Amino acid sequence: MTKKQFLSFSLACVFSVLTLISSQNVTYAFEFESQQKKDEKCCTHTCLMMNNGFAAHLNMYYELLAEKYAPEYVDAWREISKEQAVLKRKLSEAMKNGQLMHGDVIDEEWYKKHEELQNLFVQAVEQRNEKALKKVLPKVFQQQKNLNKMYKKRLAMIN
Repeated sequence: MTKKQFLSFSLACVFSVLTLISSQNVTYAFEFESQQKKDEKCCTHTCLMMNNGFAAHLNMYYELLAEKYAPEYVDAWREISKEQAVLKRKLSEAMKNGQLMHGDVIDEEWYKKHEELQNLFVQAVEQRNEKALKKVLPKVFQQQKNLNKMYKKRLAMIN
């Protein structure tokens, strides 16, 4: 399978999953449920939504897009995604240990900005608009970097 075929296949798979998830009225690119409580002890935005398998696919998808449309951001994306994996693992452990029970991990402003960026991103992908992809990918990566900052801030509150 050539790199181009692999990229096309990956895009088709990821886009199918994104469509499925978005049709269920779930914001799909972050790992925490939005405004739902599993039970009385679980606060908003703190219940894990995505498993590691899907996150790995999503990270690969972003990396492939960066290689093609924003090669200067490939290393930055790799760092962001590695750091995010570590932070998510620490948050998950804190939740299991009962250290992270109250309070939001992600603020509402981040969600609003994320939704805007995802709309632009999906539109660019659907239209195969290279110019728009080159413009929106760095913003998506910066948004994920901001998410890492929030994760660190929340973790610092429990230490």
